[in-house]
Amino acid sequence: MAPPKPGVIPLRPLGVGEILDGAFQAARKNAAAVFGTAVLLQVVISALAWLVGGLIISAFGGLQVMANEELTDESALAFGLSIIISSLVLGLLSSVGVLVLQGVLAIPTARAAVNQKTSFRLMFALAKGRIGALAGLGLLYLALTALALVVIIAGSFFLADQLGVSSVWIIVLIILALTAVSIWIGIKLMLAPAVIIMERAPLFHSLARSWQLTNRSWWRTFGIILLCTIIVTVITSVISMPISFILGLAGPLLGDPTSAESMLSTMGPLTLASMLLSSIFSAIGYAFQAAVIALVYIDLRIRREGFDVVLLREHEASGGQETRSIPGLGAGTAPGSAVPGRSGPWGP
Repeated sequence: MAPPKPGVIPLRPLGVGEILDGAFQAARKNAAAVFGTAVLLQVVISALAWLVGGLIISAFGGLQVMANEELTDESALAFGLSIIISSLVLGLLSSVGVLVLQGVLAIPTARAAVNQKTSFRLMFALAKGRIGALAGLGLLYLALTALALVVIIAGSFFLADQLGVSSVWIIVLIILALTAVSIWIGIKLMLAPAVIIMERAPLFHSLARSWQLTNRSWWRTFGIILLCTIIVTVITSVISMPISFILGLAGPLLGDPTSAESMLSTMGPLTLASMLLSSIFSAIGYAFQAAVIALVYIDLRIRREGFDVVLLREHEASGGQETRSIPGLGAGTAPGSAVPGRSGPWGP
């Protein structure tokens, strides 16, 4: 007997192809909520990054440096600080934005699994009260990343001072090892945004819950995320790179190459336009990735907790009518517990 399929996925443990196809179908079914949110968020982040970055560079005297005025030690230091601060601001905005996107887009994806459509307004109404936790998760990730970079740089300088040239290979091996560890931890915590939204979990509980769900499924989760990332990267690069190249060529044609002020005034709007166009195409990729991560979360709950039974029960209770709720929220099956017909908390 074929498993029920009320929405974009069959209610049973999913294959890789079914997760990718289900993510595409869920995004297409709720295009306004999924792609609209992703594009809006990326455009806002790009505009804020461009504006804040310009203000910081201007405040530190970076425009004078770029205009080829006399370069002093103080101006060079100020310009370097402006670039570092601008990069931190961009990292902050991007980190928070991506995690907010991953969290809120779990709602239309999960609802599409039981054949429920989700509007832009309904999605944010259901996510109400959890945006702060997603932003806090982004800040936590950014702080840990910055701390790790500081430790790596400080440790590299210490080893170079103690061991000299021979420390290069040791530093390279340590960086490679830390990169592998960061990837492993990143996959273990990948589902935290979905947990924050789908289970209304506090920030640190969501991290522990994601860690638990990915137990014994790390390689499978890593493979799915890697495949999705490769697909999105290739598609967005093929589309966005020619646009950026054309806008880069337009600068010397529209401005006076012999005048620094003319080039700065010309490249500013072109840079913003390039960022906005790249953000739009990147947003589509981020939306698809967020839907894939949401379906990985649902699949792991199906395998471990019988979440398919919960979804089917809710779908039958609604009679196929439209609802205004998050699937599985407040279900009788507690996270990690078994359901009738399953051999235990780890599924069949």
